[in-house]
Amino acid sequence: MLNVNSINFNKFAASTKPKIQNNNKLSIYYYNDTHGNSDQMAGIVESAKDFKARNKDTAHFVLSSGDNVSGADTKKNSFIFDLMQNIMQVGVSAVGNHELDAGAHGFKEAIKGKNIPFVVTNAEFEDDSPMRHLTTKSIIKEQNGVKYGFIGAMPIDFEKCTKEKAQEGIEVMDFDDTIEALQDEINKLRQQGVNRIILLSHTGNEVEKQLAKNLDGVDIIMGGHSHTVVEGLKQGENLLTSKSNEPVIVTQAGENGKYYGLLDVEFDDNGVIKKANNVLVQSPQSEKSPVIEYIKEQNLGKSPLVGKISKTVVMPKNRRVEPNAWTNLVADSMRAELDCDIALINSANIRKMPKVGNLTQRDISETAPMKNKLLKTKVTQKQIVEAIRTAAKESMTSDGGEPGLLQVSGLTYKINDKGDLLEMNFVDKNGTKILIDINNPSDSITYTAAYDDFVAREDGEYPLMKPRFEVQHFDFDKDDTAIRYISKLQNKDNLELIDDKRLEILKTSQPQLLSSSNQKFLNLTVPKAS
Repeated sequence: MLNVNSINFNKFAASTKPKIQNNNKLSIYYYNDTHGNSDQMAGIVESAKDFKARNKDTAHFVLSSGDNVSGADTKKNSFIFDLMQNIMQVGVSAVGNHELDAGAHGFKEAIKGKNIPFVVTNAEFEDDSPMRHLTTKSIIKEQNGVKYGFIGAMPIDFEKCTKEKAQEGIEVMDFDDTIEALQDEINKLRQQGVNRIILLSHTGNEVEKQLAKNLDGVDIIMGGHSHTVVEGLKQGENLLTSKSNEPVIVTQAGENGKYYGLLDVEFDDNGVIKKANNVLVQSPQSEKSPVIEYIKEQNLGKSPLVGKISKTVVMPKNRRVEPNAWTNLVADSMRAELDCDIALINSANIRKMPKVGNLTQRDISETAPMKNKLLKTKVTQKQIVEAIRTAAKESMTSDGGEPGLLQVSGLTYKINDKGDLLEMNFVDKNGTKILIDINNPSDSITYTAAYDDFVAREDGEYPLMKPRFEVQHFDFDKDDTAIRYISKLQNKDNLELIDDKRLEILKTSQPQLLSSSNQKFLNLTVPKAS
C-alpha cells in the first residue's frame, strides 16, 4: 500500500447542482493502461473480485480508464475483455488509443458478445464506423437508488500515437472542443437529475488536471494514457477546484497492472464531494498466475515452447527512459534475422518482461503486442546520431519520458540524465567497437538498419528515422524475429536476461566523458545494402 489520504471538504462554495436526497457514499476500484498484460493482470483481476465481494451491499463500481488491451490480436483482446466482464465485472470503461490497434472493426470483433459499456464524449465517428454503435457519449448507472453519470474522453493526441488504420472513421476533438463536448454532456446529465458525474479519461495526467479546472459539474476524473502514478490526495495536484469552485478528484494508477486504486467518497445531498479517501495499492502478482494461464489456454489454446528463462529482471519503472535486457535481446533478433548492421526499437514498444520459467511463443508475442511491420533500409551515420540524440534529449526532459529512448543492437551509447549524448560506438558483427564522432557524424557512412514502420513515420515520434533510401518491407513484427532467433540459441533452455550496458545513463554528478575532439576515430565505411 503506497499512501492513504483522507480529506474533509468544507471550504468550497455552495453548489448549483440539483438537490437530491440519497445514499451519499460510493466506493470505486479503478485501474488503467494494463495493455493486455495478462501476467500482471492476475493481481488486478483477483483484487477486483475481492473488492466486489466486500462492497456488495454498498454503492460501488469497478472502472477502467482505457488501454485495457494492446496490439491487433483480436482473439487475445477478446480474452482480456472476457476477464473484465466475467471476473472483474467492470462497470464502465474509457476507450484508449490501444483499444483501436486493430482498427474499429478489430475492436468490434474483440468485444463481440460483451456488454461492457465504453464511453466516448469527445470524438466524432463517420456513419459507417462501428464505433458509432460500440460506444456511447454518456451512460447513467443506478445503485441503491442513486444515479451516477459517466462520460469519457479519448486521447487528444490520438493521431500522433496511433497508426492510420486506427484512425479510420474517427476524429478526436482538440482540447477546446473536448471541453465543450464534455460540458454539453454534463449539462444533459444534470437535466436528468444526475448530480454525481465521473469522467473516464484517457488523455494524460496534465490534460486531466486542466479538464478538472475547466469543467463544471464533474466530480471525479479517472485518468489514463500518461501512466502516471498518483498517490493519495494532495491539494493542487489531484485535488482540484472546478470552474464552479467545487472539489474534483483526479486519479491515475500507472500502467501494466502494477497498481490499482481504491477511492471512497462521500457526497452531500447536492452531489458535492465532502469526504474522500484515495489509496493506491501495489498489485501482488509477480510471477505467472496458474489460474490466468489455465483460463488463457482454455480460450486461446496451448502455445508452443521456445525456451526457458532462468534469470530475468523486472520491467523498468519507466520503460521509456531505462535500459531493458529483454528489449536488447529482441533488438539482437531483429539485427540477426534481417541480417542488418544495426537494429532500433522504440523503448515504449516493449510492453512486458517475460517471467522466469517456460518461454512460449505467446509469452514473446505479448511483450511486443503492437504488431507493427518491420523494415530494412540504409541509414547514415549522421541520421542515426541525430535520431538517438533527439530522442534522448526529448525523453529525458519530459515528464513521462516521451517519446522514449531508442534501444539498440549493433550500437552502444551513453547519455546523461539530462539527455545529452556523450558517446556512441558502432559494434560490428565480430563484436569490435568503433567509436563514432558524435560531434561530426558522417552523412556518407551508411549502415543497414532494421526497425518498424511506427518508428519510420515522418509524422510520428521519431521523424528523423523516415527512410531516405530504398526500403525492404516485411509482413511481421519483432516478436516473430525473437521467436526464430531464440529457438536457435544454444542456451535457449537456460536464458539469463542481463543488461549488458549497451545503453548507459550517467548521473550528471558523475565525471563527464572526454570531449570527442580528444578521442581517436576509425573512419569505417560499412558495406551498403544490396
